[in-house]
Formats: sequence, structure tokens, C-alpha cells
Amino acid sequence: MKKIIFVIATLLLLITSATVNASEEIKVVINNKELYTEDKPVIVDGRTMLPLRAIGEAMGCEVIWVSGTQTANLKNESTIVSMQIGNKNISRVKRTNMEQKLLQTDVAPMLINDRTYIPVRAFAEALDAVVGWDNNTKTVMIVYDTTLKYAGKYEVETYAGTGERKKHDSGLSTMAFVDPESITVNADGDIIVADSGMIRTLANGKSETIEFEPVYITANMVRCHKNEIYVLTNEFQNSDGVKYYGIVKLTDAGAEGVFITEATYSSIADFDISKDGKLYVIYNNAGVGKTYLGQLDLSASDINYITELDSGIKALAVEDNGNIFLGNTVKGSLYFYNISTGKLKLLAGADEKTKFVDGPNAMFFEPRRLEYSNGYLYVLDYNVVRRVAVDSAYQAVNAETLAGKVTADQHPETINGKGSDVTFAPSYLMDMVVVEDDVYLTDPKNAVIRYIHN
Repeated sequence: MKKIIFVIATLLLLITSATVNASEEIKVVINNKELYTEDKPVIVDGRTMLPLRAIGEAMGCEVIWVSGTQTANLKNESTIVSMQIGNKNISRVKRTNMEQKLLQTDVAPMLINDRTYIPVRAFAEALDAVVGWDNNTKTVMIVYDTTLKYAGKYEVETYAGTGERKKHDSGLSTMAFVDPESITVNADGDIIVADSGMIRTLANGKSETIEFEPVYITANMVRCHKNEIYVLTNEFQNSDGVKYYGIVKLTDAGAEGVFITEATYSSIADFDISKDGKLYVIYNNAGVGKTYLGQLDLSASDINYITELDSGIKALAVEDNGNIFLGNTVKGSLYFYNISTGKLKLLAGADEKTKFVDGPNAMFFEPRRLEYSNGYLYVLDYNVVRRVAVDSAYQAVNAETLAGKVTADQHPETINGKGSDVTFAPSYLMDMVVVEDDVYLTDPKNAVIRYIHN
């Protein structure tokens, strides 16, 4: 490999003319983990700068400092990046074929308080990472080491909604949502959507809003058992100001309380219903500070604890035999709970190793929603729809991606088309339901329902 020697001349003198602002507000999140450094990020001429070694090692690089030329060589398994104090040229060498390329950054690496600082975006993109900025939270988001393998020829189209935010019922292409969030399907194939607290049905090519009593009950999450609709409610309060929430069943008479409790002491992150009508929940007991997998006793309106869970587990799906899949949105891992043996085991991914990697040794970034269908566990992983083939012994065989490109942009433009080309706008309110091997995905940021099909 040829060595590139950078010449330091008057460039170092120019550093003092840059506008340097310390900022304690800025956060840097790398593969879903916040980076904590002794030396805070700074803003230089509008660019976020971080200490060389902190950002390099956080992105899996060996950091080699050459004091004679004031050059840093940062190496990972695939790439060598060289950056020099005062020089806006960045050298990138691919280790597979030793292909070399010069990149440009508009703010050069510099010394600040005797520490070498480098531009975060320029360095991360040199490693083929995805970089985004969330101005609301002042957060730099970096996603790297991504290997997605797209399955088949999946396409994405808009199934319902115009994108205009209002309650309007009509044909699927002309109706409008306010904020479509949770989604499910009943035994007749009708799609049920929780839309900004309302319940909307999509059936026979048109939409309808279900009105029910009492009016203070609004929908947070919706699930079906056969043709029965169950709703996890948003918080509501009584005349004394005490806040409640619960799970209700919609009937002709209105919302029938199945489980109602005070919101101060607990919360439900997700719920699903088995084929034989057993309702399972991820239940956080704030009083004891623990999270449980629980089964709702419909006769007693109480939750029976099955097993304690890691607090990062926020998603569940019940499979055909009543066993349960669980997703850890914090640690990036999938688990399987066997109802008959009472054992919880890691299914796929690895705790604290958050990545997008398909194949037999799959890794997951942030599994937010799960759905099981026909031998596959479907995973809404941050903003990407993936699925894991599960064998008869409940072992993960292989993971592949149906649709969605990884993004760090919180408001990307979503253009329908090939699944491998579409970028979904990430949202914690997104949900999905699987019908055969097609996926219906809520898109709250664009107020539509997407349809992913082969």
C-alpha cells in the first residue's frame, strides 16, 4: 500500500480562525448506544467534532497515532482511514482490494485543549456508516457495520390514506388518517387501525370509524382474537384526577373493561393473544421496578406473572402453539419463551451488540414490533422490516430483509417501489401485521398504511 504523506504548512495557523463552541447538549449515539466521553463534543463552523480516540474506538477501530506527521490511522476489519491535523483531505483504503480514495471534509482535524478532535460525520461516512442529525434532541446518530440481504422481489406501495391528516372515511385511496399507529387483522381479513386514539376499520375497499362508549377511552394499541377487538387504552382520569389505563374489549354496547388499573403503578408495553384466547402482556410493575411476562386472567381481571424479563424487552408475539417471542429494543436481541417448559432462551442477535446483519448469525438493532406467521418471525427493526426463519425446534435458521433502508434521518422522504430502495420514516408508533407473507405497516409520520408484498 502506498503511503500518503500530508504536508503541514500554514494550515495549522488557520485553525485559530475557526469558530469553536463547546456544547454539553450534543449527544452522539453509535449503533443505538450513547457515547460518553470525558471531553465533550464541540461545534466548529457548524460541524460536530469529537476526540479522535473516543469516536474511533467506539466504532470498532484500532487507533494508531503518528506523532511525526500528526496523523491518525484508524483501522477496522474492512477499512483504513487516515486523518491529519490541519488537513481537509481524508485517505480511505479498502483492505479487501487495497483500493484507495481521497475524501474531503470542510473542517479539518484539530487540536483543542491538547486533544485531537476530528469531524464526526466525515470520519463515520468514510467507514460507510449512516449518519443523521436530530435537531430536536441535538443528537448525532451513527449506524455502522450493516449487512442486509433482501429477500425475493418485495415491493412497497401505499395501501390506504392520502397523507392528509384528518379523519375522513371513503375508499382506501381517498380516505385519510390522523395518525395511524397500531394495526391488526381479524378473522374476516378486515384490517383494524388505532388512529390517534380512534379505531378505524379497512374492509371491502373502504374505511369506517368505529364509535364506542365511553368517549374518554382512546386506543393506544389494538389486537384481535378471531373477530373480537381488544384495545390497550391511553391513560384517562376520573373526577378525582386519578389516572387509569387498561385493556378493553369492544362490543356492541361499547368498551367492556377487561383489565383496568391505576397508571401510576404500572404500564403495558405490548400485548398479544394466542389462538386459544389467552392474552399475554409485557407488564412493567413500577412499584417494584421490574418487568414481567404476564397472562391476563380474564375472569379475575388480574395479571398472573409468568417470568421476570429484562426491562429492555418491549415487544412480543405469540406463535401457533402458544409459545412467545420477545424483542429487547434496548439490547438488540430476540428471545423465545417456551410455555410448556417455562424456559426463556436467546433466539437471535446478542445483548448489547446492536447491528443490522442478515444471515444465519443475524444481529438486530432495535426490534420494536414482532409478528409470527407460517414459520417466520417478522421483526420491525427500527425502520426496517425483517424476518427470521424459525425451525420446528424453535431455533433461528436465517434472517433476511423484506423492505427498508437503514437511515439515521428522522424524517426521510419515503418513495414507494422496490423494498430494497424504500426508506421508511422511523417512529416508535409504527406497527405491522402479517397476512400470509405480506406485511401491512403503519407510517405515522406520513399518515398512511404501507403494503409490502412479493
